[in-house]
Amino acid sequence: MGARALRAALALGLLAAVQPGPAGRQRREAELFLQKYGYFGQPAPGERSPADFGAALRDFQWVAHLPLSGVLDAPTVHQMGLPRCGTADAESRRAARRRRKRYSQHGGKWYKRHLTYRVVNWPSYLPQHEVRLAVKAAFELWSNVSSLVFWEARDGPADIRLTFFHGDHNDGLNNAFDGPGGALAHAFFPRRGEAHFDNDERWSLHSGKGRNLFVVVAHEVGHTLGLEHSPVKSALMSPYYKKLSKDFVLSWDDILAVQNLYDVDHNLYIFKGNHYWLVSVSGNASEPQPLHTRWPGLPPGIDAAAWSELSGKFYFFKGGRCWCYKGSTLEQGFPQKCSAGGLPRHPDTALYFQQLRHLVLFKGPKYFVVSEETLHVEPYYPRSLRDWDGLPPGTTGALRHRDGFIYFFRDDQYWQFDQAKLQVVATGKWAAELPWMGCWDANGGQVLF
Repeated sequence: MGARALRAALALGLLAAVQPGPAGRQRREAELFLQKYGYFGQPAPGERSPADFGAALRDFQWVAHLPLSGVLDAPTVHQMGLPRCGTADAESRRAARRRRKRYSQHGGKWYKRHLTYRVVNWPSYLPQHEVRLAVKAAFELWSNVSSLVFWEARDGPADIRLTFFHGDHNDGLNNAFDGPGGALAHAFFPRRGEAHFDNDERWSLHSGKGRNLFVVVAHEVGHTLGLEHSPVKSALMSPYYKKLSKDFVLSWDDILAVQNLYDVDHNLYIFKGNHYWLVSVSGNASEPQPLHTRWPGLPPGIDAAAWSELSGKFYFFKGGRCWCYKGSTLEQGFPQKCSAGGLPRHPDTALYFQQLRHLVLFKGPKYFVVSEETLHVEPYYPRSLRDWDGLPPGTTGALRHRDGFIYFFRDDQYWQFDQAKLQVVATGKWAAELPWMGCWDANGGQVLF
């Protein structure tokens, strides 16, 4: 029996039950592997029926993108031996069929958007400043696609702690590191906030020999934010760490998973008069709701509205005044006049533009970039709407959809804006072409708005 299997057997109290012979030993090691990575519940591995073992193997083969044979064949044994993350694969094939959201049900999430992290120690052969830069870049991957903000704490307490350990490190023998190969690292869901790395691995900060620290840290940070493993092979959160390449490190599966946890749940708000409609991700629209029930003190007939991915706040504009709400609570000092900050009266459209990390207001042929902290227009603005190639003046609403595009609206038209190309890439009739707008009743085919 190998060292990893021996340690796992001791951890589970199963050493006496190990079957003799190569075939029995291989099955026992496979059972221990499936137990460790969450493919079995109770009872103990020694009591597994052939049907249970085959079902667990098929779940693992699905996650590993192998043929679903349910047989412990050579490719399956080989895959089990590859270096990987030590956190369990809670998202099995059956679980994936039951639910769409891929985040930890038992680990929850952080209930704040500003988090600190601390690099407790690092391998002695790696330069300290380069390790810190790699860790910072790993955290920035997630902050760039969510409303989370991270900063490093050099000492003292921190929300998330990154530590390198040898062997058993008081996480239980099942989590003990096993030297080069095997489990390279593991992490805990919120709000324990810890990621542990095997100090006996050969870590690298570049694309040469050794395990790339940046990729592994970025993966484990995903767990500390509440994300489970992804069944998507190209995802950073795949249990078998992706290789660093020229491709973007985060896949859309990673991005949507973290945004489901920390953005505004992808609901769409439509405003008209003194009512609003809420449209869910599925495209189902609510009945019209009075504005004052959700945002007390907000007047009817607002000009523009935006939700900030940076602060999680709602901003409403009407005439020369602005209202700011955190949830349903009006922030202190609001409503306030916006003219002193150079904001336009009666803006056409408002949105939070992630590339700039600022609010943007549109008025006629110009746009204004606005600081959330001061509600003042930033220097060198307003600028011409020509910067937004193909966007016409006078749009009356905008949103960033989960597909990555920004959609602008006016009357029955929409314009699809590519944030990377900074240009409109499609236009059409939103009621007919955008089913997620919720404009058709599923039963009667009647326009809701």
